Amino acid sequence: MFQAGRYYSPYQNYSYRRVGVGLSLGSLFYGSRYWIDDPYAYRLPEVYGPYRWVRYYGDVLLVDIYSGEVVDAIYDFFW
Repeated sequence: MFQAGRYYSPYQNYSYRRVGVGLSLGSLFYGSRYWIDDPYAYRLPEVYGPYRWVRYYGDVLLVDIYSGEVVDAIYDFFW
């Protein structure tokens, strides 16, 4: 687990809902603002092509940024 700064949801009245593999996120949740730019610093595997590690509240999700589909999830990664 890693300590991180406060998470700001892109929607004012949105609260955390656990997102699983195969579900799709709204585009605001996986915009470049939420990308983990240096996965190595967090011991996450490198990703290529349309995939990005994205912070979603305390979780880290691997998202296809073309479709919004979640292809991997690590829950409670940040505290």
